[in-house]
Amino acid sequence: MASCRVHLFKKYAVAAGTPRDYYINPSEMLMSRASEWSAVEHEDCIELAFPKGFSVLARGYIDTYIYDSENKMDFLDYIMNTDFLTQKGVKAEMRDGVFRTYYPKINFPKIELDEVIKKKNNKVEETKEKINCRKNQK
Repeated sequence: MASCRVHLFKKYAVAAGTPRDYYINPSEMLMSRASEWSAVEHEDCIELAFPKGFSVLARGYIDTYIYDSENKMDFLDYIMNTDFLTQKGVKAEMRDGVFRTYYPKINFPKIELDEVIKKKNNKVEETKEKINCRKNQK
């Protein structure tokens, strides 16, 4: 039976055989500086902490699993998996020279997520079929 665990980083999800079940996908450059920042999973959010002056770019996509095969950017960035994290209600604070960002988790069962993804894929296929039918009618 497959695990319903969502991993903190994509590389751990890939190693576990569930490459879509992760919260954050840090670039290789950001991971090479892992001793300078931290990521902590809380029950309701993911906390990322960077020292003051540490410049990092956050990215997120609507259908992360489609666009996010690898993050090989040549700068300090991370991709949020918006299948499991939301940008609504993000909180940030500067305390003791550390900038902390808190990304709320989306709390619904993985089964529902898979159903949503299947419906989206079905709509895409239906649209492609309609376009092909219109082309053939011309």
